[in-house]
Amino acid sequence: MTVMKIHIALVSAQILPNLIPILMERPDRVLLMVTPEMAARRLDRRLEKLLKEQGIGVELFLDVPDAGLREIKAYADTLANRLIEEQADAEIVLNATGGTKLMSFGFVEAFRGIAGHILYTDTAHRRIEYLPNAQALLPEPTPMGNVLDVPLYLAAQGFRFRRAASDEVSWREAVSQRKATCKFLGKHIADPHLQNFIGAMNRLVDRALENIPGTYEDRLVAPDQAFETVPFGIWAKALGELVKAALITWQDGSPDVTFTSVEAARFVRGGWLEEYAWHTVKDAGAFDTRLSVEGVWADTRKTINEFDVLACHINQLLFIECKTPRIGPNNENDIAYKLKSLSQDAGGLFGDTWLLSARQPSDVLIERAKQARFRLIGPDELANLRELVLDWLSGRD
Repeated sequence: MTVMKIHIALVSAQILPNLIPILMERPDRVLLMVTPEMAARRLDRRLEKLLKEQGIGVELFLDVPDAGLREIKAYADTLANRLIEEQADAEIVLNATGGTKLMSFGFVEAFRGIAGHILYTDTAHRRIEYLPNAQALLPEPTPMGNVLDVPLYLAAQGFRFRRAASDEVSWREAVSQRKATCKFLGKHIADPHLQNFIGAMNRLVDRALENIPGTYEDRLVAPDQAFETVPFGIWAKALGELVKAALITWQDGSPDVTFTSVEAARFVRGGWLEEYAWHTVKDAGAFDTRLSVEGVWADTRKTINEFDVLACHINQLLFIECKTPRIGPNNENDIAYKLKSLSQDAGGLFGDTWLLSARQPSDVLIERAKQARFRLIGPDELANLRELVLDWLSGRD
C-alpha cells in the first residue's frame, strides 16, 4: 500500500524555500498556510499555479494567523488533529522555513511528534536541514538537487519566460561556428590594444547597421567599412579570427572590412561577449544556461525585459549583463540601477549578478557596483572567467 505524502508549507514573500523541497520530494498533496497579507499579494496563487503545473495537488488554507503565538498554535493544533483523523496513515512533512517567526514556532510545536520530519530550507548553503524529531534526534541534512531550471526559477519570482535565443537549434549551430572567436576575444581582452580594437569595430558596426523604425531589429545598410589605418598586431589577429568564423571579409594589409550579415555585425558589436559568457558557464557544467532571455513581469504583462545570460545551478540563479562599449559618466548610474533592480526582482535572495565589461571600468562604476551589490568583472578578469564560474557553481564565490 502506497503511503500518501503531505507537505505543509507556510507561504511567505520568498517562494523558493517552499517550492524547492516540494519538487525534491514530490508529495501527493501540499497544504499552503496563507495569511491575509500573503493572500493580498497573491503569492499563494503564484505558488499554487506552479505546483499544479508540476502535477502536484494543492489545498489553500486562508486567514491563517501570523501574530499571537497562542492563536497560531491553536490553529496549527486544529489542523494537526484534522489530519490525524482524516489521513491517519499519511506521511506528514512540515516546512518551517516560511511565514513569520511566530508562525514557524507555533506550527513546529503543534506538529512535533506528528510530522515525519520538520524541515528548513537553507538555500544559501544548498541543503535541507531537519529539526529534531520527537525522539530529539537531529537528522543529517540533505544536499539540494537541481529541481529548478531558468524558466521555473523566474516563474517563482513572478517573471513569465517567453523565449531565449539559445533555445533555437539554428542559433546553437551558428554560435558553435564562432565559439573559437569568442574564446580568442575573451582570453585576450585584457590587452589595451584589443580593447581599442573593440571600440573601433563598434564604431564601424554603428555605421553599417540601421535600426528598423518601430522595432528592435537592424538592417545592414552599409556592409563595406574601413579603418583609418591598416590594422596590424593583435588587431590583425582579431580580424583573422572574425574571417575564419565567416563574420567579415578582410585581407591582411588592407583597411577595408565587409560585414557578411546583420547577425555578424551584431556579434562584433557586443554579441561576442554574451556568447563568451554563455559558452563559459555552459561548458563549466551549470545545470541550465540561457542566452538572451525575454519575458514579462506578471504584474505588467506589456514591457518586455531581456537578460543577456541567465544560469540556474542547484536552485540558485546567476544573472550576467555584458557591456563592450566604454561605460562613461552618462550611463554609470543607469546601468547600476538597472542591475540592482533586475537582480532583486529576478534573483531574489538567492541570485547573484555579474557585470562583464570589455573596457576598463572607472572608479565610479566600481563604487556603484559595491553599493548595488553586483560583481563587476573587467577585462583583466575575463580571461579567468571559467575559474570564477566554477567558484560560483561550487558555492565558493
